Amino acid sequence: MLIYYGVLTAVFGLVFGSFLNCTAMRIARGEDFVKGRSHCMSCSHELSAADLIPVLSYLFHRGRCKYCGAKVSIRYPITELSFMALSLGLYMGIFDISLGAVISFFKYWFLTGCLFVIALTDLENFEIPDGALITGAISWLIFTAAELVLGIHDIKWVLHHLLAGLLVGGVMLLISLVMDKVLGRDSMGGGDIKLFSLLGLYLGYAGTYELVILSCIVGLLFAGARKVLSKPATKEFPFGPSIALSGYLLLIFGDMLTNWYFGFFM
Repeated sequence: MLIYYGVLTAVFGLVFGSFLNCTAMRIARGEDFVKGRSHCMSCSHELSAADLIPVLSYLFHRGRCKYCGAKVSIRYPITELSFMALSLGLYMGIFDISLGAVISFFKYWFLTGCLFVIALTDLENFEIPDGALITGAISWLIFTAAELVLGIHDIKWVLHHLLAGLLVGGVMLLISLVMDKVLGRDSMGGGDIKLFSLLGLYLGYAGTYELVILSCIVGLLFAGARKVLSKPATKEFPFGPSIALSGYLLLIFGDMLTNWYFGFFM
């Protein structure tokens, strides 16, 4: 049964990854991601359902548009496979046959989709879309309400997580304002601060503390790799992907990391 659900997760991860990649590309280009059919970026020919099968369509047409022959970016299969891997990682990390685990999986899966769009958009145009942040917050409210009704969490847990989101957002805003004064330039975008706040809702007090530290570590590694692999066209650095990846990792390993950390003091 677990294998069956794992296969379904992989398939839906591919399909959802294709949708999220298209969404991120349209947001980055200022296009409407709700209306309008998918089309070739070169000839603008509308694509049919058969042209949009994740990974397989790219392989079958050998990475080219079947209408104009233009080369199709490798980004499409890479992002589809990436979100499939993220979905499977989440599935293997938290899923079991219980109502609480199922709700947690979908709660975190929708958040992972929002983080995926945020990371792709920030990488492309250094902007974190408010729509993805709002969607992530609404998802938290809906699934948390379900957990309250089912008795999985109580109102005290909810209030603590709300406070964690407000605190981490406020602290990061204060740090940003101080660093702006010291450096004489913007040190952190408003979208990054709001992303920290969103993840605070999901991770709680200990999780947000770990998030700030892990995001800085991942950000340094990302900046170093970016400098080695390619000469940056600008000194501007997209911090959103580092925060998003750190948040995703803590969804899976956060409890383990917290127990390991506090184990030193017991």
